Amino acid sequence: MIRMAILGIVTLLAGSVVTAQDAPAPPAAAQPASQPASAPSERTPITARVIEVRGDVKHAPLGAEDWKSCEVDEEYPEQTVILTGLRSSVKLQIGRDDTYTLLVVEPASKTLLVEAYTTADAKRVNIGVGYGQIRAGVAEGGLKSEFTVASPVATLSKRGTWNFGLFYERGTDRFEIFLLDYGLVEALHKLTGERRLVLPGQLVTEAMRRWADEAQLHRNVSIGDFLGQSDVMVAFNRLQQDGLRVLNPEGGQTVLLDLSSAGAQQQFADIARQNLPPLPLPGAVVTPPAVRRARAEGFFGTGRGDELIPVIIDKTSPLAQRGFAQPGTYQFPRSALEGWLQQQGKK
Repeated sequence: MIRMAILGIVTLLAGSVVTAQDAPAPPAAAQPASQPASAPSERTPITARVIEVRGDVKHAPLGAEDWKSCEVDEEYPEQTVILTGLRSSVKLQIGRDDTYTLLVVEPASKTLLVEAYTTADAKRVNIGVGYGQIRAGVAEGGLKSEFTVASPVATLSKRGTWNFGLFYERGTDRFEIFLLDYGLVEALHKLTGERRLVLPGQLVTEAMRRWADEAQLHRNVSIGDFLGQSDVMVAFNRLQQDGLRVLNPEGGQTVLLDLSSAGAQQQFADIARQNLPPLPLPGAVVTPPAVRRARAEGFFGTGRGDELIPVIIDKTSPLAQRGFAQPGTYQFPRSALEGWLQQQGKK
């Protein structure tokens, strides 16, 4: 028993003597598990840069209501919501690497930049469509691209693809997933679990049928919407599509407003300034009128996000008496009217 105790003590003492060469490596706690040492797994966030804005487009962080207008060259991080008005759109370049990624948010759409980051060998972009339509394109470069578009009812995954997109109608199960140029798209119906591969020139709908089955259901119907059209479109349609073209000696063409002469320009400028309400002074507190908004992206009708200024030309106006204008009330966007008056002031 004494011998065994002595051997035990010697063994314990011998085990406590450790040379520098036998010293163990630092514990794993010295390197946090959340930050792997290997570079390939590092996540580098990227941003979406605005390269073109048309009409009324706003952005805000997810969950916020502080909407701001989108401007060219602005950059938005992950968890940014993009809201486009009617007849408005925005083009975004996601990242600045050689795997070129372009996103177009179409009119009347609400989109979320869910994820946007790169690793050492891949580029990951995840877009959420609350409603409306997006189009996108990815030109493969040095990084492997993983691009996904999700909606409440369907998901799109691209495979080396250019000019693809997803449309989702808010409050319904209707959607379209399409591919226009080249590549391959996989469509997933979340409610049924069905999957379809979409080739160039094809689309699938909520029925998970390809273009050949749905083509007979798609029809374009032209509707004259004078308030929703641009000024040039209104003038063209009014001059070229008069219903009296056959019977009218002028061939259906009627001059609404002729500002070709300097005198007519000056007279119209005077009338416009009288009808144009002044802008508030810088720093002034302006209480907006109580307006009921049916949709966040704006009212149907005007669609351009502009304040329309009525310019009244009555029968006693020199413009009407000299044949330069038809009497009536003309609606002009404030921005267009102010821009024209500014050009007149430079002459």
